[in-house]
Amino acid sequence: MSVTLEVTFAEGEPVSIKTLEQILRKWLEAIELDADQYEVKSTPSPDPERAYGRLEVTYRQKTLFFANFYKKYLRTEAGKRSIQGMVTVRRRNDGKLLTAPGETLTLNIDDRWHVNYNGKQADLADALQDVLPIRDEAEVRRIVEALRIGPEHIRMDSFQKRYVVDIPIPELQWEEEPAPAFFYKYVPLDVFHKMLLNGSFRMNSIVSQSDREETFFLGDLLCADYEDELKRFAGVLREQTVLISSFTTEYDSPKMWREYAGEGRGVCLCFSLTGGRKLRQIQYVRKQKSALMDLKKQVMQLKEEGINVHFSAVDDCRRFVKNDKFRQEKEWRLLIDYNKEVDYDLYENGTRCVAYKEFKFEGRDLPDIGLRLDSVLIGPKQPSGADNFPLLTQRAQACFGKDLIVNRSKCKVS
Repeated sequence: MSVTLEVTFAEGEPVSIKTLEQILRKWLEAIELDADQYEVKSTPSPDPERAYGRLEVTYRQKTLFFANFYKKYLRTEAGKRSIQGMVTVRRRNDGKLLTAPGETLTLNIDDRWHVNYNGKQADLADALQDVLPIRDEAEVRRIVEALRIGPEHIRMDSFQKRYVVDIPIPELQWEEEPAPAFFYKYVPLDVFHKMLLNGSFRMNSIVSQSDREETFFLGDLLCADYEDELKRFAGVLREQTVLISSFTTEYDSPKMWREYAGEGRGVCLCFSLTGGRKLRQIQYVRKQKSALMDLKKQVMQLKEEGINVHFSAVDDCRRFVKNDKFRQEKEWRLLIDYNKEVDYDLYENGTRCVAYKEFKFEGRDLPDIGLRLDSVLIGPKQPSGADNFPLLTQRAQACFGKDLIVNRSKCKVS
């Protein structure tokens, strides 16, 4: 599918790097999302005898692609006319490519407006539509037909190469219950031990959770947003400074002891909110029975036709939606867009890299994240005859104050 490129020049205007720059700027004017984040920069040619110059197109100050504008016909030293061809050599570097898709992409354009990039030959409009697509009205009509919406609800995201649909999705509109006054976090004993040693509370990145579907679940489910490794890789890097801590309203729960606190050998921490922080309730989607599946069918059909669709409603709630298989956890989540440097550690016997940040306690308060530790519950399956309960009680009260309540679980964990 082709998009017409309409650019007019003054009569007699020579073909030049300025001409190409005007074309690129005209193209950028048609971008619908984040248009102010795109820029064209000009670089003088290192070999003016063979090339007119180079242009760099950036997004958020990061390179999207280069446009090399070169001379098709040359004269040799003997005065003979020769034709200059283009040979593009690229070095494989998956890390660099995955970090910034398209960073090393180059459009080699001759002065007849023929384009060569990544071994492809195309005219300029088709090449630009491939590397930085703009709205194609034929594709928009197809989306309108498939989703039965007005075209005013559809905008092209040129960076992500997809159409963003801005419509309400009833299944993603819910009212949260009132936030609990107290909420609980189950942790293994070694985690509590480190917490006491350091006097700190660790929040992991949302992309460093034990559930591998975190933050990608809804986008994958509805739009196959991250089925491509490049997009998932970029998504991990983009979300690594989004910190979360998950809590439950289930107190002294056999399931939670088993799943998150060392089969009952860990501890359950009771917290409350301070400083105006807010918890968000997790919503659960049952894949096979959700009305979202009907919408997904239409999205997948469009995808087969080469039209990628994303819903803005997904962005509004994707961090707070999980698979229904986790429903019994009754999760509430504290989320912080940290946007600063985070630290890294290895989990699961040194096999998984995790991004995290530790926040210091002041007494029983965590002022940086708005939490207060109210009590500690020691797990029901401590080693027979061990001194865990008195020693853990002593250590916890030494760290957080003698008024901290420490109890022993009355739960039976099979």
